[in-house]
Amino acid sequence: MTRHCLILIFTFSLLTSIYGQTKKISCDCPKSRYAGTKAEDTFNLSNGQTVVLSGYKDSDSKPTTYSGFILSVCGQNKIIDFWSEVMTYRLKVNKDTLFIDEIQNLPTGKNFKYQETVWTTEKIYFSGQKVVRKLVVNRQIRKYNQNEIQTVLKSYKIAKPELDGISMEIANKLFIASISGNKKALQYFKEFETKFGTLDGAFAEEYKDLTSMLVLWDKKE
Repeated sequence: MTRHCLILIFTFSLLTSIYGQTKKISCDCPKSRYAGTKAEDTFNLSNGQTVVLSGYKDSDSKPTTYSGFILSVCGQNKIIDFWSEVMTYRLKVNKDTLFIDEIQNLPTGKNFKYQETVWTTEKIYFSGQKVVRKLVVNRQIRKYNQNEIQTVLKSYKIAKPELDGISMEIANKLFIASISGNKKALQYFKEFETKFGTLDGAFAEEYKDLTSMLVLWDKKE
């Protein structure tokens, strides 16, 4: 091969590299009012699509948790959505689907111990180039047995009509007893404010969240 040919090949390769870089697809998130554009994490699906995340990532948590983040498809100029900064999420990929677990701290452990519990799972996948989203409630949450339910009902009946952390724990236990299928627990949950007084601040937000979760639980999928 002549020296002249080598120079031409080198020049062509150099130009291809330079112009190829200008067409490189950006895998940062597009601008939004919710979070920055720097991708904190990248999720590669088996169908070749890549979803990027920008927001808060807690790498010290095992497994890693996220909050206050946006998701977008690599190379697109709009976000998929924003996930709340007051919630905690875990993300994982299984083949061509991204799973987003919403984690709630609920009294589902032994002796009503609070523990991190998957409340909902949102599935994100693609139909062609279109993003498809499906939200499902985790119906495998541990339910209360009859003895536990009776303990919760008794704690509600004998509780003093004072709004504090203890009464809010009763609200959470009534919530679990309600999704366990007990109608009396559901009645007490709905009458909670009647007994303990009008809620405000963090207590109001917590009760509102539990009420919304109960509505979602009763919704047919």
